[in-house]
Amino acid sequence: MRKILSSTGVAAGAAALLMTATGTATAAPVSWSMPGGQGSTYGSVQFNNRSVGVTGEVQSHISGCIQTVFQTYPGDAFETRTTCDYSTRGFNFTMSTDFPGGASWVRVTLVHINPNETVEWLGSRTMDRP
Repeated sequence: MRKILSSTGVAAGAAALLMTATGTATAAPVSWSMPGGQGSTYGSVQFNNRSVGVTGEVQSHISGCIQTVFQTYPGDAFETRTTCDYSTRGFNFTMSTDFPGGASWVRVTLVHINPNETVEWLGSRTMDRP
C-alpha cells in the first residue's frame, strides 16, 4: 500500500510541475497614454507566455491620418492601427511572440501620415514586461 501512495504522490507532483511549465505566464497589464495636438492613443498591453494582447484606441484631431505602431521585442511582431479625419478607432488584438516567455517589451509609437505619405513622429512609449 505504501508503494501505491508514493507512486500517486510522484505522479501528482510531476503533473503539477508539467502544468507549471506549460501554463501561460501572464503578467499584469501595462497602460500607455499619449495625448497630443494632432492625435492621441491610449490603451494597455497584456504580456502572455507566447503573445501580447493589445487593447485601446487611436484618435485623429486633424484633417489627416494618425497611426499607432506596435512592435515587440524579442520576436519583432509588428502591427499598426490607423484613423483619419477627426475620428477615433478602437482596437483589441493579439500579437504573436511565439517563443517561451514571450515579449520583454512593447513599443507604442504615434505618427502622423502626411499627404505626401511621409511619416512624422509624434511620440513613443516602451512598456516593459512587469
